[in-house]
Amino acid sequence: MGFLLIPTVYSQSVSGKVSISGFSKDGTIKERTPVELFKSFKVNIYKIGFTFWGTYPPQSPILFDMKTTVKKNGKVIGTSNRPGWPWLPGDMYVPVEAFDFIPMLQKDKERIIRRSKREALSENYEIILEMNVSSGQKVSGSIEPVKFSFEL
Repeated sequence: MGFLLIPTVYSQSVSGKVSISGFSKDGTIKERTPVELFKSFKVNIYKIGFTFWGTYPPQSPILFDMKTTVKKNGKVIGTSNRPGWPWLPGDMYVPVEAFDFIPMLQKDKERIIRRSKREALSENYEIILEMNVSSGQKVSGSIEPVKFSFEL
C-alpha cells in the first residue's frame, strides 16, 4: 500500500496602499533642510502608513520591494529599490529609513549649496513611494503608491 503526496500551492492576492499623513495640501512645509525633514518624520509630525490585506494564509509574511523616486522641478534626480522586506497584512507605520528620499534630498541640497555662494532658492520636490510585491512569490496584486510634493 502506498500513498501519494500532493503539494499544496497557496496563491495569495494582495491589495492595499501607502500613505503619508501630516503634510499640508498646498505642499508647504516648515522644514528647510533634509535633516529637519528627517527629524519631523522621527518625531511623528509626518508618518508613512502602509495598509495591505491578502488572502489565505492570513498571517503569512509577504516580501515587498521598497521603491523610492525623487523628482526635482519635474525631473527624476534619484531612484532606489530595497528588495525583500517582510510585512504582515494589516495597518502599520513604515520608518522613514525604509525609503531613500532623505539621503537623495541631502545629496541634492549639497550640490546646490556648492554651486551657489548665496542661499539656494527653494526647489519643488515630488516623492513617490512604492511597495511592490517581490518577485519569486506566489502572490499577485498591487499596492497603491503614494506621491507627495513640497518645496525645500
